[in-house]
Amino acid sequence: MGSKKEAVRLGHKAMQYNLVVVINTYAVEWWQKMGFKIIGTLPRAFNHKQMGPVDAHVMYRLLNDSSYYQEQKSLS
Repeated sequence: MGSKKEAVRLGHKAMQYNLVVVINTYAVEWWQKMGFKIIGTLPRAFNHKQMGPVDAHVMYRLLNDSSYYQEQKSLS
């Protein structure tokens, strides 16, 4: 992920995604594979066209943990 690499280059310590829709299980699983953790759930925060209001996760990741650097090596 280029955005994580750039965030580290700029000296940022963490990244956060404020709206990962709960029913999008592929996105939730992908962000988790990238090392992001669910730190909160916002009730009915996203208005889905067919399902109406659904929950969304806030996901967070520290950038200076060793797993991040190992991940970057494997992506190179």
